[in-house]
Amino acid sequence: MRGGAVRVRRGGRVLADRRHGHPDSVPRVVPVVQPARPAGLSGSAPLLLSLHGLGSSPFGQEVASGWSGYADRTGFVVAYPAGEGGRWDFAAGSTDVRFLRRVVDHIAASTCVDPRRVYVDGGSLGSFMAQRAACDAPGSFAAVTGFMGGDPSVFGACAPIRPIAVALFHGEADPLVSVDAGELARDAWVKRNACDPTGIAEPVTDGTALRYTRCAGGVSVAWRSYAGLGHAYPSGAQADDWRDRAWRHLTAHTLP
Repeated sequence: MRGGAVRVRRGGRVLADRRHGHPDSVPRVVPVVQPARPAGLSGSAPLLLSLHGLGSSPFGQEVASGWSGYADRTGFVVAYPAGEGGRWDFAAGSTDVRFLRRVVDHIAASTCVDPRRVYVDGGSLGSFMAQRAACDAPGSFAAVTGFMGGDPSVFGACAPIRPIAVALFHGEADPLVSVDAGELARDAWVKRNACDPTGIAEPVTDGTALRYTRCAGGVSVAWRSYAGLGHAYPSGAQADDWRDRAWRHLTAHTLP
């Protein structure tokens, strides 16, 4: 059995290095960023796993997403798992889903996280992987979000055992994963969750914002596209909009 190093950091400072074993792959690094002001937290904290895109890394995802600073201000734990060789296997039955569950178990063993408020987010290939986690492990993750990804069913069926909340975000000028592919993924989750297919539009000036409600299990599906944005995370006010919407969506749901 081979192990992977987990770096536990607070405010960018390494607090500890630990080893954990998993049989599924070569060692992987998982930076874990805890809130800089844990005294401000009441009890256990939510945990967010944020997954990088193809060829990227945990550090690249941390910088591109901006989640660490947001977690510091908002009060939750965020971790950046590494896909083997810079990629994720998002096919049905993926061992990477098992890896993500092991990451959660490892963090929970040393950090006070709320097991009912564990979420997954990802960008590009990481979005496909986050959605695969929703398909295959809805008993472990309360809700997911994804940016610039398509539907995971292109590599195997997606049939979650319970309704699970999903929010998808996309650039309308994405040349790699088209906004049409993102909309197909959105519609697939609306159908899987048996939501009212008529989305509720929110007024925005730079794209589209829709929320699908009256879903099975009390979950929801959300969609936000950004005019002029390509295959990249947004910046400035659009980045603030994305993180705020994604986090509100996630934390509106807990594991049943």
